Amino acid sequence: MSNIPPPSGDLSSTPDKYTAISPDFTGDHAHNRVLYISTRWVRYGTDDKGHAAALVLSALLLIAALFSSLIGLVGLFSGANAGWVDNLIGWIGNAFLFTAGIAVGKGSESKGNGG
Repeated sequence: MSNIPPPSGDLSSTPDKYTAISPDFTGDHAHNRVLYISTRWVRYGTDDKGHAAALVLSALLLIAALFSSLIGLVGLFSGANAGWVDNLIGWIGNAFLFTAGIAVGKGSESKGNGG
């Protein structure tokens, strides 16, 4: 990792107009934040309730899909009829794609890039 020197010169403590438009929802205290994820690898926050709900539902559906896949693999090795697992994974997969699409669309819309 390279050492980047701090900026020098006559620096202002007030943000410019573009920085002030986009508040930081990843800090410890953010106004109107409804979702805050802070892990070792990911740091994310948002104030959009629809976007937060779509992210949470997508995460839950992804976990459900992985869990039902695990159940299907166990059923496959035990010789049981696991045709129902294929349908279940298909339904969960379609729901996951739908909610993940909403989450991505809402995320780009809140950044000013969406339609």
